Amino acid sequence: MYSKIYFFACFSLLLVSTQCVFAQKIDSVQKVKEVSVKASANKPSLRATQKADSASFLKTSSYNVADAIRNFAGVVIKDYGGIGGLKTVSVRSLSAMHTGVQYDGINIGEASTGLIDLGKLALDNVESISLYQAQPDDLLTNARSFSSASLIVVKTKLPSFEEGRSNKLMLKYTGGSFGLINPVIRYDQKITKNWAFNINSAWQKATGDYKFQVIGDGSDTLSTRENSAINAIQLGGGVDGKLSEKSSLAVRVSYYDSKRGLPNAVIFYNPTGSQKLWDKDFYAQAQYKQKLGEDWNILVAAKYSTICTRYNDPDYLNQQGELDNRYTQKEYYQSASTTYSPIKNLTFNYAADVFFTTLYTNLYQYAYPTRTSILQVLGGKYQLNKFTFEGNVLNTYIKEKVKTGKHSPERLVFNPTVSLGYQVTSDVILRGFYKNIFRYPTFNDLYYTNFGNRKLNPEKTKQYNLGFLYDKFRDAKLNWISLSADVYFNQVNDKIIALPNKDLFIWTMYNLGKVNIYGADFTSKFNYTLNQKSEIQANLNYSYQLALDKSDPTSSLYNNHIPYAPEHTIAFNVGLQKKRWGIFYNQIFSSDKYWFGENTPDFLISGFSVSDVSANYRTKVYAKPIMLSAEVNNIFNLNYDIVRSFPMPGTSIRLTLKTTI
Repeated sequence: MYSKIYFFACFSLLLVSTQCVFAQKIDSVQKVKEVSVKASANKPSLRATQKADSASFLKTSSYNVADAIRNFAGVVIKDYGGIGGLKTVSVRSLSAMHTGVQYDGINIGEASTGLIDLGKLALDNVESISLYQAQPDDLLTNARSFSSASLIVVKTKLPSFEEGRSNKLMLKYTGGSFGLINPVIRYDQKITKNWAFNINSAWQKATGDYKFQVIGDGSDTLSTRENSAINAIQLGGGVDGKLSEKSSLAVRVSYYDSKRGLPNAVIFYNPTGSQKLWDKDFYAQAQYKQKLGEDWNILVAAKYSTICTRYNDPDYLNQQGELDNRYTQKEYYQSASTTYSPIKNLTFNYAADVFFTTLYTNLYQYAYPTRTSILQVLGGKYQLNKFTFEGNVLNTYIKEKVKTGKHSPERLVFNPTVSLGYQVTSDVILRGFYKNIFRYPTFNDLYYTNFGNRKLNPEKTKQYNLGFLYDKFRDAKLNWISLSADVYFNQVNDKIIALPNKDLFIWTMYNLGKVNIYGADFTSKFNYTLNQKSEIQANLNYSYQLALDKSDPTSSLYNNHIPYAPEHTIAFNVGLQKKRWGIFYNQIFSSDKYWFGENTPDFLISGFSVSDVSANYRTKVYAKPIMLSAEVNNIFNLNYDIVRSFPMPGTSIRLTLKTTI
């Protein structure tokens, strides 16, 4: 019932408000671009950094955070298909557990599985997405941001107002193939000169019943993907303001509630499934920033989050006649960080995080673990002429308690990171870094009934990177060009392995082996001005990743490619942007990969090349702005899998109408 009421309310508001204006102008886009390019020359990034802003989401046919970063070099999205399908990200052939996600300054915690579903993070309220290797550039951040091999930083839109206005209402409606319905509302309100708040809500519904062809059964018959429906609602809001000239406060609250079907892996002549998944996620967080004098800054943050998940399989063969698993993860998080600059060009940073994580479930004989984590990082940054030196040491302490059985042993680990940058010219930067980091086992790895191993060691990862960046803004037809190239070597020890034991429900978990990853990332961007009202924009990203199993020289798997690690990936985007309209073409290519460590044709997943086209148009009705956009995804109706036996959708269409009052 709530979904129908929400839909009609949003749709009615959208129809009434078609006289509104589109807030973003081409001139403002060019101005922001020029500022960012000039800043990059003055503040070189010591690590390979990639960024996408809200203006680029339509150009790359992006619907969620996973879509937006699929064009980044070194990124492989593991997509189980459909609008509601699970979407996780692997960076430089490291697992999804090695990728941290920071949302509005505080990291998302997932101690149960370690997997963060980027498909649940919509783009309607997002201003920018950045991918950092090793650590973020901003030293005034929490210690958790230093604790992963790579970090995705998502920043949402702050309230903004035109001169003479104190409120703003944004209405957006997206509809498309497979029954997609997605109305969005955002309201911004100025409270005082220095304070404002926003409220946003979105409803997403889709049947997900797309056609696909079963690979390998020898027929041309198309099947329909069933049990892929999703019905989700998201509510959120925030307050931002200045307490004084040198202090600020930001508060965020968010609630996500969804029900979706989980289609089975495709089995010949049986493409159906009956499993259901319910998610109810809530978090509240606050950040306080204070400037103490000219050289000392502090940042204090706190967050409470709860993740409730229910998984139901009515066809599971047990005494109860079904599988109905329920999980509730709670996390209480506090962080304090500071930066201090005793002399010019020298900055020290220190951060300490404390968080308590609990997991409750209805599983029989579960351990009900409680994890206490303390992270501390001490580092510094020094600029000497054209050189920039940066380093830190991360200290991690983890202690657990369980209600049944024996808990995992305490861990006390120190991990260093060292970075070096050299600015050859105002446009050219050489950079390199070394990072030693680890992934601690998740609750499921350690305690899941029948297969948890409480003696598991953390995965240990060493990262080495060398690269360069050329970034130049020119007062010419080719007004902006950016090129970067990075070569890297990652080494993973004590990799956590899961193998079936008695059946597919009882598994054995243990540490094994060594994985060597050799890779290179190349990125290029340029803008070419045709005239005062139009320009051509193009991006080309290429990744080479050779991830080899080096565990046992006597094994048949030795020197084989690890699963789900394509050797070549290419992302290409080109388009024409004029004052009122733009049209863009996006291409994603991925080479063959294997879904098992045995590199034989039986375990091969064929590569794919998917093409998308998007167009947008801006106009005014009664001096109010309107933005229309259309996207056609997989325009050649390619039949392909990213994850074995989970077919991706064929050609699909999305249409969007957006206005601001």
